Amino acid sequence: MPKETYFNLDEQKRNKIFKVALKEFAVNDYNSASINNIVKEAGISKGSMYQYFDNKKDLYFYLLDEAGEKKLDYIKNNTKDSQKDFFEMIKAMHLEGAKFDLTNPRYSKLIINAMHESLPKELGNISVELKKRSDQFFEGYIIEAQKNNKLRSDIDSQFLSFLVSRLSMSLIDYVTEQYDFSYRELIEKNINKMPISDDELAAILDDFIAVFKSGLKI
Repeated sequence: MPKETYFNLDEQKRNKIFKVALKEFAVNDYNSASINNIVKEAGISKGSMYQYFDNKKDLYFYLLDEAGEKKLDYIKNNTKDSQKDFFEMIKAMHLEGAKFDLTNPRYSKLIINAMHESLPKELGNISVELKKRSDQFFEGYIIEAQKNNKLRSDIDSQFLSFLVSRLSMSLIDYVTEQYDFSYRELIEKNINKMPISDDELAAILDDFIAVFKSGLKI
């Protein structure tokens, strides 16, 4: 977590440091991200940065925690009134998650980068841990649906959650390839609006859910 000196900064300066650091880690993997680039663009000294954070890893994990929390809150806030049908709920979660990703490309790309990191000595098994969190998030809904006879109960809930979770991670890859845009372009051009229409995104998710529904429903 940041040091108290970071939170004592005025809001404008704190936000600038945060946004600059977020962009640096979004367009680069952890190893390539540069503290020198961050302090230069933020207009602060390198010494000041280390008054706010212990090291590069401390800053990285802080950004990652903020990104994950914002995405989860966004999904929860926009699906709390959704119907209780399992497949409708899963579709709503993916729809809102995709909307968050496409309108907040820096947060989204940071999370995607972290899921592909492979620096166990410095970052631990961050990639594995993030994927497990996603699996566990879906497993709660799957177990409830199995108990209510909305899903086949002869298939292990952990396997189903793994399947839903990992395929959902690949959805954004399909969208970017299908509609020919990149996260880097969205980030560098500071585009924070949907590069595709809601209807186009909903159509993709209809197909995504149809595959699960015809294979999983009783």
